[in-house]
Amino acid sequence: MAEVAIVIPGIMSSELYDGDVCVWPGEWNELIRPYKKMKHLLKPELEVRDIIRSIHYYGLLGSLISALEACGFSEGAEKGTLMVCPYDWRKDNRVAAERLAECVKQMRARHGADVEINLIAHSMGGLVSRYLLESGDYDDANCPGFSSIRRLITIGTPHRGTPVALCAALGQIDCWYLNGTQVKELAGHEDFPSLYQLMPPLDEPFLWNTDPSARLGPVSPYEKDVAEILGLSVKNLTNAAKFHAALNIERRPPHVMYFCFVGTGQSTIANVQANFAQPQYLNPTGVESASGGDGSVPIWSSSLVGVQQLAVSGSHATLYKTSEVLRTLGALLGKEGVLCTDLKSNLVRISVHDEVVKANAAERIAISMDKPRNELDATLVLRKLVGTEAAPLANPPTLPVAPVTYKGAGIDSLSLTIICPTDPGLYEVDLVVAGLSIAENKPALIVQA
Repeated sequence: MAEVAIVIPGIMSSELYDGDVCVWPGEWNELIRPYKKMKHLLKPELEVRDIIRSIHYYGLLGSLISALEACGFSEGAEKGTLMVCPYDWRKDNRVAAERLAECVKQMRARHGADVEINLIAHSMGGLVSRYLLESGDYDDANCPGFSSIRRLITIGTPHRGTPVALCAALGQIDCWYLNGTQVKELAGHEDFPSLYQLMPPLDEPFLWNTDPSARLGPVSPYEKDVAEILGLSVKNLTNAAKFHAALNIERRPPHVMYFCFVGTGQSTIANVQANFAQPQYLNPTGVESASGGDGSVPIWSSSLVGVQQLAVSGSHATLYKTSEVLRTLGALLGKEGVLCTDLKSNLVRISVHDEVVKANAAERIAISMDKPRNELDATLVLRKLVGTEAAPLANPPTLPVAPVTYKGAGIDSLSLTIICPTDPGLYEVDLVVAGLSIAENKPALIVQA
């Protein structure tokens, strides 16, 4: 019997090509300056290639693949036991589920009827996986290997959607390469409904009316008149509602165990509020909850009723890099003790609220400890790794940003706000004591011009 793993990435985490032109991800100068390939990105038919393993010297999903290889899984066309499932993240997640079904078929063909398949999904990839499992559109007849799926492991998946998706669809959120206006343009395209499918479903009251007479009553963006007031795509909202309706934990196949990693410790948008009494002056605002999620997905959305879950302090984009996730993932895959065998105690974990920021912008940093501390005397520093020339700096300058001091009752987390550098580039965030790092991780901070 062979045990295999399929990795399903989240939104914006697969390469897209237009012929020989790499449309996504963009070039380094498009990360720190305006993205120039929107005309390409708006073309419906782009070629999907690999998952995005790294971006400009900063490791992303490649680190998860390396961890799985340490568990004994291996990529390869012949008898490989590890497969990635890139997909066109702009399009309907039901299309992505078709690609996942093809991966399942390939694993069944490679390893035979007694293969055991593990699905490991980050963010939106968990919704793609659940559609495959719960929609009723797939079984062994049209997806040989379906009954061989044993586990779905989700990492930061918005099972109940995330309010920040509405803010993004309204053009309020910048992300990798794209500014808010570009995000809105892409999300509103009727060929690309995936961002709308990340919004909370019809029965989740996440949009509140702040008109005093409404007494914070919920408003549904799925209602046509509300959607038009907000400037949303009615067609994409209808599409999203149908997609959500196909997800039902009660239809989970009995042969599949679910496990959820839940990101915590980060300020996260929990609801969106607007005064609908005067639509012409409408200004929807995402309201954040301190430590309410992973920075993108609220705690209430990243878990499922009746499903095992593990809360992990960390930020959404890199939750799969944390020691708790890796250690637990190894155990779930029958490789207990293989991953994170070199865990060191008394280190801190650093999380950034926004990985991509403007020069001189205020940025929130969260620091979590593996056990309560009564005292801390350290310095938060930024280390510039890449400048505007898209090449690693030979001698990365270290910029002291802020002292981080505390003395008193035991705490296991703290947060602070820094002002980002003026010079654009790729920085890593670190916490040092007497010149030595005490951080388990060093998250990236991309400063745009």
